Amino acid sequence: MKRTLITALEIWMAKGVLWPVQLAAGLIGNRLNKLPRGLVVEPSQRCTGFCTGCPEPESPAELQPEVLKKWLLSRPVKPVNIHFAGKHSDPLASSRLHEIADIALRHAAMVSLSTIGLGMTEELEKLPVDRWIFSIPAASEESWYALRGTRRLGEFKEILKRMAEADSGMVELVLTVWKQSAGDLPAFRALAEEASVENLNMVFGRYDPDGNLLGRVENLALEEENCPYRLDENGVITLKWSTPCPFLSTLFLDAEGVLHPCPFAGTADPALSVPCEASWKMAAGWRNFKVLRSFSSCRYCP
Repeated sequence: MKRTLITALEIWMAKGVLWPVQLAAGLIGNRLNKLPRGLVVEPSQRCTGFCTGCPEPESPAELQPEVLKKWLLSRPVKPVNIHFAGKHSDPLASSRLHEIADIALRHAAMVSLSTIGLGMTEELEKLPVDRWIFSIPAASEESWYALRGTRRLGEFKEILKRMAEADSGMVELVLTVWKQSAGDLPAFRALAEEASVENLNMVFGRYDPDGNLLGRVENLALEEENCPYRLDENGVITLKWSTPCPFLSTLFLDAEGVLHPCPFAGTADPALSVPCEASWKMAAGWRNFKVLRSFSSCRYCP
């Protein structure tokens, strides 16, 4: 809650006195239409991390601005917030990012973006984003290399410092804790202090049953007390505890222009590919399944 309030306050100061009215109208409109207030958008299936061994799709999709616009115009009411993020990718890899960011800004009260930061350019620094979330897998050279197979932490530090100094929106730094980076808290705090970043957060890496690079069992910080996963007696990953769906108020639009319940939905979960009001109404019905944690992906999502 504190993190949300700080974000709202900083955006309010940047957008002006009438912004809370726009925010309230969006919240009320979505509530009346029984729609999730947030939309996570994947701009591209490409990535900028170039991790050793990480496979890229043979023909990576890139979300076209016209497709995003069709989805947003067919929505009965504007979403409150649009958040750009990758599934196994990075928004900065999109060649159309400026265009889709401009569209998002016209259709939502808040626009945010999650990225590893690598591949940042002077042009990308000027994106109309209210909140930048820089998410890193490690905060030391050794753990970064152990996870990624590359040595790009120094490059990231320069980018983070430049973004923190620029007037480009709120900057938040997030450390995803994996087995290899479980001891990186002191280095993480030092990195943030060096770049003058005050908004910090730590999350645990998610298990990926499809076996994608970082989400494999061998990379999970299972020995950490707050890690949400454990290995059962059969060597199967299970959740230690049950929590409310973290994407209850969010839907996910992938780079192919397909709408999903969340960024972690699997092939067995529902999906909608036609941008129309009927699709949004059907997607609104996914809420009950999220509440019950009954989608296939819910079994490993903390």
